[in-house]
Amino acid sequence: MTSQQQYFIGIDGGGTKCKARLEDAKGTLLAEAIAGPANAARDLEGTLNSIYAACDGLLRQVSGPAISYAQIHTGIGLAGVNLPDVKQKLLARPHPFASQTLSTDLHIACLGAHNGEDGAIIITGTGSSGASIVKQKCVEIGGHGFVVGDKGSGAWLGKMAVSYSLEVMDGILAPCTLSQYVLDKLACKTAYDLVQATLNAKPAFFAQLAPVVLNLAAEKQPAAITLVSDGAAYISQLARCLMQQAPARLSIIGGISTLLIPWLDQDIQAILSDAKLPPEAGAILLAKTNLTQ
Repeated sequence: MTSQQQYFIGIDGGGTKCKARLEDAKGTLLAEAIAGPANAARDLEGTLNSIYAACDGLLRQVSGPAISYAQIHTGIGLAGVNLPDVKQKLLARPHPFASQTLSTDLHIACLGAHNGEDGAIIITGTGSSGASIVKQKCVEIGGHGFVVGDKGSGAWLGKMAVSYSLEVMDGILAPCTLSQYVLDKLACKTAYDLVQATLNAKPAFFAQLAPVVLNLAAEKQPAAITLVSDGAAYISQLARCLMQQAPARLSIIGGISTLLIPWLDQDIQAILSDAKLPPEAGAILLAKTNLTQ
């Protein structure tokens, strides 16, 4: 197989969506695509479906001779792969690609943010977590999942807004703009309605509430300020833990990062750098590294 016949796909799979990027061997971007959720710990089959849906979406966009999976080297970073048993289940599945390299969404995000160089990253999207890469050693913090972790994330903010609203409906807290928004958004009139609406809800369901919580905090709504400040304090401390590894740069990415950054401690805001490349580009860097090892 000549270099002209090789292609690379980078996959970034998270709790809300799966993003994919197709490049040729020269690094030319050929297509981008988005598919459904890809948290391997929560839904292994759904994750695989999202990966292949994203890959098919890429190949449909390419003109000229058809590209087969056998010509493609993939780098795949997924939420949930930090759990060893989840990673082993994925590795045990046969794949149709020329090669496949699997890692966490954090790892590929860190590679992309610093274009393969040393650095640290925090993801604040549906979930929250952080990683640093220094001298090829990757240290990951957080990423423990929505039930017991993910503080400061979109899902966590949404969950806390729902919990606050339930306390309002029980008469423990006074009604406010935040609680009214939650009730209106979820079309609920009673505490029972709210419990039923969220009983089997996934992280992405709660994350849909996060942007408004952040916007209400920016508008000085006290309840929203309390929730956002608590989450931001955690993310600031997470950043300090990562900086103990002495990475050259620190970036924060994710769906709520832009709205959350102003709430971080000033010392953390002062050292932030923009990400150089997106996570799916970092996944391609991972795939290429695997080929040269």
